[in-house]
Amino acid sequence: MSSLLVFGGNGFLGRRICQTAVEKGFQVTSLSRSGSPPRTANRWDKEWIDKVHWEKCDVLDPKSYTQYLKDADNVVHSIGILLEDSSYKAQINGKLSFDPKNLLKWGPNPMKNNPNFTYEVMNKKTALMLAEEFSKVQRADSARERTMSYISADRGFPGLPSGYIKSKREAEAGIMRHEQQFRPILVRPGFMFDELDASLKTLDVRSQLKHVLEMLNWGNDWLLGRRIDFINQLIRPTVSTQQVSRALLQKIESPDFKGVLTLEEIIKS
Repeated sequence: MSSLLVFGGNGFLGRRICQTAVEKGFQVTSLSRSGSPPRTANRWDKEWIDKVHWEKCDVLDPKSYTQYLKDADNVVHSIGILLEDSSYKAQINGKLSFDPKNLLKWGPNPMKNNPNFTYEVMNKKTALMLAEEFSKVQRADSARERTMSYISADRGFPGLPSGYIKSKREAEAGIMRHEQQFRPILVRPGFMFDELDASLKTLDVRSQLKHVLEMLNWGNDWLLGRRIDFINQLIRPTVSTQQVSRALLQKIESPDFKGVLTLEEIIKS
């Protein structure tokens, strides 16, 4: 049985990566700051959740997770931030009153008590540290292929600081330097929603943003025929966490694939 180690496995995308891997027969371990499984009210989620090993680590302290790398055939880095302000996660998930002005506000890191909550640390440094540690691990079965997958991004969004996509691309470049030690997979999804959550929630912020983006994509398809490249680059398709997870696991199981998994490829999978 092939093993999968997911950093951030209890997150919005990470939980679906864990679920898809369990359903495909992988032995799955999730590492996160809390070490706890995701909270869910869906009874259909509980079966796969019980099959995942939920463990605790500090992603900035390799000593807290090195032992898990020794037995990992495949590693996934599903940790990152969209804004350098942790309150946006609560807003976009509908836990706080949504204010678009606050969501797109940027500048000096407002989390003064947490200097690590930056693009440079969360999106880039954690990934490069993990890649470095994974490349050092000596395996008894050296003939068995290993992969490292990084959840990157399709591109930036209007109003989003350039540091976001810059940190993602720099992390990608650093990970690719280890392609002699493992097969790198760089996943570039766009705006993500969860198919199960979307069927249960219609008023949360993420669902509202999804509907707006899908309407814009519809207009680009049917009214403009996707003839204007600038608009095509600006208005990108939405994608579900389930689609991203399925596409990722397909590439992990495809020994000839390495490099960038584009949004278009994810949608076709």
